[in-house]
Amino acid sequence: MICTTFLISSTVKIEKWKSGLTFLKFLEIEKLPRNLYFNADDADKKAIEDIQARSRYFILKDNNGNLQQVLIPLSEELQIHIYKLNGKYFLENIPIEFQEENKKFVTNIVGSSVYNNIKKITNSSVLAGFFVETLKDRINFKRDIHKGSIVAMLYKRKYRLGYPFGGVNLKIAMLETGNRKRYVINYKSKNYSANGNYVERHEFVRPVKKGTYRVSSRFTKKRWHPILKKYRAHLGIDYAAKRGTPIYSAGDGKIVFASKTRGYGNLVKIQHKGGYLTLYAHMKKFAKGVKVGNRVKIGQNIGFVGTTGLSTGPHLHFGLYKDGIATDPESVVSIKFKDIKKSIHHTEFKESRDQYKEQMEILVKDFKSGRFVTKRYKYEKLVCETTLTNIEIDLIQPVPSQDDLQLNRDIIADEQMNEDIDVDYIFSEKQVILHEQEYQQFQYSDDKEELELSEDYLLY
Repeated sequence: MICTTFLISSTVKIEKWKSGLTFLKFLEIEKLPRNLYFNADDADKKAIEDIQARSRYFILKDNNGNLQQVLIPLSEELQIHIYKLNGKYFLENIPIEFQEENKKFVTNIVGSSVYNNIKKITNSSVLAGFFVETLKDRINFKRDIHKGSIVAMLYKRKYRLGYPFGGVNLKIAMLETGNRKRYVINYKSKNYSANGNYVERHEFVRPVKKGTYRVSSRFTKKRWHPILKKYRAHLGIDYAAKRGTPIYSAGDGKIVFASKTRGYGNLVKIQHKGGYLTLYAHMKKFAKGVKVGNRVKIGQNIGFVGTTGLSTGPHLHFGLYKDGIATDPESVVSIKFKDIKKSIHHTEFKESRDQYKEQMEILVKDFKSGRFVTKRYKYEKLVCETTLTNIEIDLIQPVPSQDDLQLNRDIIADEQMNEDIDVDYIFSEKQVILHEQEYQQFQYSDDKEELELSEDYLLY
């Protein structure tokens, strides 16, 4: 699907990244220089391989068909920005700017499919699938759903150029059958019942055994690098381990990729039920029988730790994706969460729960009385709240806080990691002060060309 809108004698084309499309092939199709990839640093090259199929990306061309800018999302917070300046093309990573909106839907069930009912009223397979996935551990969809049952959900969604972007941020979901209501309430990114019982049951384990690794770099969707003064994403967890350390499948699934790549070296991807996909990179070699199309069991050996691709030391980069969206593996694998009612956060949870339930009761009451009808999302109607002339650009780079510096330690460590160097790198007080002074002094040139480029920035 392609959609276009016109801004100041330029055309914005919105497309979906095709399955199997490589970045180098994309550059060739758009007649962009291949050096945009080859001149990128190692971390950016690996990030480029995180572009997910079906991601919406944006191309700006002038009336003569000359490409001016490209924006390709890497995560929910970071995107690749390709732009033209003084006749040359450049590549950088920049934050994604978006609008987050509170949304809701409610409907009664006609027929036997909750998924089909929600998709019909919302025009969104994402919302329908998310609702079913969210309540699958709370209800039996064959036994508990009856004609006239009511389903409803309060949630948040990010939008860029009028399109939903990223995942669904749940507040509360509800099924009402007769006089019985069942809820799933999200609190601190985890789902609970109304009584505070943890309801999600993930069937994933860590891909390396306890005692054979240590975490050298953690997951982040967007991070400001304190030395290089640029944005980075690390869409996975790095487990530093000795060469040859066995790697195991995190869950039951089907191998959908097993080959050598430029950035991630020997790479395996496994598709799991529920829209999950796991990624295992930098392997020394694949285990016997690891081929595309083969099925694997949880805990099955699929390869061995190595340092292939763009890697400075032996480690496993482990990624987890849910419906194409990068997710922190530590939020899912091999962790048993306690019920919130046993936690010190129980009082705060109850306050949040009661607020959501009150909003839900008003929504359902309005629906039953006919005062509320869910609006179907119309994808063909592109809404653009920005133009090329009303964007305000801050020409001074952001100054990271002490927390930012602390968060960035593992990036520095990961880049210096090799077999002979201790990667537990820690900033000294003197280094922290020095870095802060560098941040305060650093700013972009405010010459004419730079300002003109800033005015042509697209804000999505």
